[in-house]
This record gives sequence, C-alpha cells and structure tokens, in this order.
Amino acid sequence: MAEQSIGFATGTGASFGDGNVGAGYDTARMIAMETKTLNDGVLQVGNNFAMSGVGTATLTIQDGAAVVGGYFYENTSSSAINISTLANATYNVVIFVNSTSGPLTVSRSVAGTTVGTYSVRLAVATNAQLSGRVYVQLGTVQVAGAVIAASGITPAYAMYGTTSQLPYQSYATMSGGTATITAANTNYDVAGYSSPSTTSDNIFSTNTTTGEITVRRTGLYLVNGFGNFTSGTTGNRLMGIQLNGSFVQSTRMASSGGSSHTMTQTSLVVISSVIDVVKLTVQSSLAGQSLASGSITITRV
Repeated sequence: MAEQSIGFATGTGASFGDGNVGAGYDTARMIAMETKTLNDGVLQVGNNFAMSGVGTATLTIQDGAAVVGGYFYENTSSSAINISTLANATYNVVIFVNSTSGPLTVSRSVAGTTVGTYSVRLAVATNAQLSGRVYVQLGTVQVAGAVIAASGITPAYAMYGTTSQLPYQSYATMSGGTATITAANTNYDVAGYSSPSTTSDNIFSTNTTTGEITVRRTGLYLVNGFGNFTSGTTGNRLMGIQLNGSFVQSTRMASSGGSSHTMTQTSLVVISSVIDVVKLTVQSSLAGQSLASGSITITRV
C-alpha cells in the first residue's frame, strides 16, 4: 500500500487507521511520523530542559519535550538527578533511548544508574556509555567533590529540532541605550540599555551595562541597530555592528542638518564559534556629541 494514515481511534480494526498493524501502532510508523514532521531534537515548548544545581549534589532539569531517534519524549515537571556518587569528571547530560529488552547502564538517571527497557529518559552518562546509543545531548555537567562545580553546567546550544511549520524564532533585544561621544572620529559602544529581552532557549545573553549580546550557537543571524544622535548639525555620523570587537558592517552619513539625526544599521552576521559577542558602535566627526534611544536586536535566521 503506497498511501497510509495513522492516528485514529485506539484499538484494532478498520477504525484504527490503515497505516497501523494488527493490535496497535507500529513502531516503524510512529518513528516515521515523528522524524518526518518534527525531526530529532528538543522541541520549543515549556522550559526546554533548562538545567540548574551549581554547588549542590543535585542536577535539576526543567520540563520539556523532544524527539530522539524518532521516539517522542515528554516531561511535564522538573526532574532531579543525584550526582553525589559520581567521580570527579565532566559528564554528558542526555535524553537517552533504550530500545532494547533489558536495562542499560548510565552514570546516573532519575531512577538510579540505569535506563529501563523500551524507554526514553534523562540521564548523565560517559562517552563510553553513549557509544552506539541513540540520544540527544542537553549539555555537560562537571562534578567536583560530589557536587556540581562552579560554572559546571554547560548547555548544548545545538540541541534544537527543526519543523516543517513556521520555525521558532530565537532572538535577543535591548533598548534605551546611550553613548557619550567625547572625542571626534573615535568609536564608542552603545551601552547602558534598560530593556533587555531574550527567548528562553539560552542561545543569547544580554549585558545591559556593556551593550554586548553573547551568542552561543553558530549560524547566520540578522542584527539591527538604531540610535538618535541628539546634537550637532554639521559633520558626519557613523553606526556599525561589531563582532568580537571588529566591525562587520558600518555606515557613515552626513549630518541631516538638524539637532536630531537618526540612523539604522542592519547586518547579516555569521557566528562561527560557540561564544561570539555582538554590539552596536557609533562615532561622530564632531567632539562632544551624544546618542540616545539606542537599540539592538539579533535574530537567528
């Protein structure tokens, strides 16, 4: 049969759907449905398995959902994994698939040191325990002295799945930034923002004091900057997007001739390392100028 369907009433018989077999949903059909509609990865729902517990013996993983090897996994509440018995080392935090007829050993799971037969569960595991297994990595956790070390939780920012629907939009934005342009033709970072906002996937973090946005996932990003030069009717103004302290794009314009000169700068930026820093930088050909109403927004394309 070339055409098949799935998802009708539970049970057996014609009303169950022509894509099912015998007494229930067929594993291969369910895997095909999940992978072809959602792909593997963490789904953008709930708290995306956010992790915490630095300085304690408990790794807490928040709620979330994922498709792992075609198997659907969901946790509607937070889970706790006790790491107090683990030796000092850095371990993988994963959503682990056991598609075998017996339990599989991991360093720690919510239930203990195994993942039960035919189940998908959160686990802390070594590289050797993951060899040949199906899993999605949520990050790593460093254990030192029976507790989670300082800065010992590192999320994996490439864990998100894609969909055939409109994609989840990941972004960070800050507004209300300022710059005091003391010297002419000198770069000044727009800083002192007051209204930061980021999506909950932890790809971005904002620093309102320095004006920096840290990006933790490689890829192509659209960055938009805006500001209002509030004094000076002559000379020229420059606005640019910087990546790791160097301009990736900038625009210089002659003054508008009025006391309020607004500028916008938009750039496509390639993030090529796991931690890159983006910021908005301005300058003026006149000393003693200022910029107000500065804003910067970065969006994953």
